Amino acid sequence: MISKKTAMGPKPKYNYYLLMMSFTWLAGMLALIPVDYAWTVWLRKHRVRWLDHWMDQTLFEGEGLGGSDPVILFLILMVLLYYIAWKKGAATRLIAWRPHLGFIVFTAVTTSVMMVHSLKWVMGRARPSLVMKGVLPFSDWFQFGPHFITQGIYRGSLPSGHTAQVFILMALAYVLLLSAPKFKSQNLLGWFWGSLSLLYTLLMGLSRCMKLSHWVSDVFFSVGFSWILMHLIYYLLLRIPEQEEYYRTHGRFPRLPAVWELRLCVLLLLSVLSAMALVLGIRSIFWGAAWPLQALLPIMGICGLCYFGLRFRLGLKTIRSAFRQPPQDPQTISSNSPDELI
Repeated sequence: MISKKTAMGPKPKYNYYLLMMSFTWLAGMLALIPVDYAWTVWLRKHRVRWLDHWMDQTLFEGEGLGGSDPVILFLILMVLLYYIAWKKGAATRLIAWRPHLGFIVFTAVTTSVMMVHSLKWVMGRARPSLVMKGVLPFSDWFQFGPHFITQGIYRGSLPSGHTAQVFILMALAYVLLLSAPKFKSQNLLGWFWGSLSLLYTLLMGLSRCMKLSHWVSDVFFSVGFSWILMHLIYYLLLRIPEQEEYYRTHGRFPRLPAVWELRLCVLLLLSVLSAMALVLGIRSIFWGAAWPLQALLPIMGICGLCYFGLRFRLGLKTIRSAFRQPPQDPQTISSNSPDELI
């Protein structure tokens, strides 16, 4: 069995870095309030046309190779490897990497899908292009904007989806720098990949501001909040260090349902959708965004949060328990196995 000391080992660093990241992100967001509009205008005036054009296009819409395409191809490869790692007869080296592949896939769905679209729909912030044309009023990043979900699902400005998508590359840097055993070459590659990912993310964010698709605060919000979520997923939700320790100690992982990370992800997604229904319902009632279902949305949201939130919490508890117990012989596993608890 994994000792309590081993299982709790990474938590001091995890808590310290999480606190520092959250404080820096919040301080930066507050500092941007008085300069957000002016900095976005300045970037527009100093736009690099080839950069915002290349970052905006994509092969998947028949426009030629674009800035987001390498990230999409990277994610397709990660999902494919993750699927193969769960197949019977998978290579031992690939099985050992299964927690890291699950972390990358889980992070991608959580940041570039859940975080981005839930906040776009809920906040409804107007994009700079419409504000500067006088079509819609300006609103700060912490205020509800003029858009409502019934007007379209891609209208919201906060946060920047393209920026959050490119920042997913940082998940591989987490794996290279934090996974054990650590080799010098692996650390160097991790720092190089992390620096390249940050630079790429910065260029994508700048291009979105130059194109007047996003405010500067939208970009900073995406990077900071995505980083915080990535840290939480690595240490708190999926507990990658504990998974690595279990595999080193026992030579295999505990008996858990196939692709259990994605199962957890689905429960988290349903919980987030329930929270969105609650907030959208409250907003529609008190902020005058009339909608036929406005009275039902808060009720649906509360019920969904109670049900799916509880299922998500029970799933986390089951998985944590599995990684704190020694491997069981298949003949001694009871009918109350983890397969039936998630």
